[in-house]
Amino acid sequence: MKKNRVKHSNWKGVFFFVLVVLIVFAVWFWIFMYEDCKDKACFDEALKNCDRAKFIYGDGMIFEYTIRGEENGRCEVDVVLLQGDLNNADSMKLEGQKMTCMLPLGIVMDPERDIGNCHGMLKEGLQDLVIRKLHTYLVQNLGRLNLEMVDIPELGDSR
Repeated sequence: MKKNRVKHSNWKGVFFFVLVVLIVFAVWFWIFMYEDCKDKACFDEALKNCDRAKFIYGDGMIFEYTIRGEENGRCEVDVVLLQGDLNNADSMKLEGQKMTCMLPLGIVMDPERDIGNCHGMLKEGLQDLVIRKLHTYLVQNLGRLNLEMVDIPELGDSR
């Protein structure tokens, strides 16, 4: 009879071990798994519901978006620049940089469009790019802007 008890207790141990493994796998799956969206419609739907998803998208600059889920009444989205604009060496320097954006729930928008909701190294780099472009534009057009402000017609302008 003692042999039956030993075998019976071994089954309890195996059952307990299998149960623990299943629980660990379920928790791991819940924490680390994201839906891989293949198109913008899938990502937009996930963003609208703040469902965990990953998506790679962009024109000129390629971003990887990871919707982490809801936090403090906002939708947390990580944005990583995978490839900068090929015509802009400064944006290529930002490749691999990341920022986290906190978007309003239920709103579908590209997270980098309202950079004020974001924080991280990528945000700082993108802001620096915008400032440099603005500075370059102002320096290149300073003479024309001065003439427009004073309302002096340019040469060849017959007002």
